[in-house]
Amino acid sequence: MQAQVKASGRGAACRGSTQQHMQSSICLRPLSSQRPFVQSHTPPAQFVRSSAKVSASKLDGLSLFGSSTSSLLGGAPVVEKKVPVKDAVMAVQLQSEAGMDYTDLRNSLAEGDFRKADDETRALLIKLAGEGAKKRDWVYFTEVKDIPAVDLQTIDNLWRAGSNNKFGYSVQKEIWTQQSKRWPKFFKQIDWTTGENNNYRKWPMEFNYSLNASRGHLPLTNALRGTQLFQAIMEHPAFEAKAKKTMDEKAAEAAASTMKLF
Repeated sequence: MQAQVKASGRGAACRGSTQQHMQSSICLRPLSSQRPFVQSHTPPAQFVRSSAKVSASKLDGLSLFGSSTSSLLGGAPVVEKKVPVKDAVMAVQLQSEAGMDYTDLRNSLAEGDFRKADDETRALLIKLAGEGAKKRDWVYFTEVKDIPAVDLQTIDNLWRAGSNNKFGYSVQKEIWTQQSKRWPKFFKQIDWTTGENNNYRKWPMEFNYSLNASRGHLPLTNALRGTQLFQAIMEHPAFEAKAKKTMDEKAAEAAASTMKLF
């Protein structure tokens, strides 16, 4: 039997000659083409599934602003508790540089009597503005700058606490700034005007003294003589923006730090 070996690129094939109706074929595989033995380091499937399940459970529970963030850091879960409005109002410190008593305003807001609280606020501003305001029974815009910042902040803190941050001078300033300090847009946003001509609502019966009112609707400031008085209140140092991080920004930073652990 004659054998003829013909080499190819990846292997060799042997063809034999035929003798007396017999054919023989021999295939040779070079050693270089054989697959080398590689030791597998793949962990058992059960272990892989278990690890993936644990990681997934941690990531599924991770929330940017939820309670899982602190628990992943080793602390106790953070549970946000809503303080009742009355308790929040009663917790406000009644600070005053002018020796003013804010008890009546606090009690009115604690009881949710926004109509009475608005009247109290107006009376307090007249007293804080000085003797001239007391005699004429209204505040002139140039007198606002002499009102202590601490007193205006106390009034504002009481309003915010009594309305879940819906009412107050600082809330009004925020909206005023968002409306590019344009009075017609601002008054419409806080619902002080009505109709296509944006007519001022009639005081006091057409205003809304409830939490159903638009954000920033209260307290009221007389703008019939012009907006100078209101602008003086909005620009008072008591309501200047402070360079402090908000709670959401702090929570976002904490969550970002936690994500680095994964």
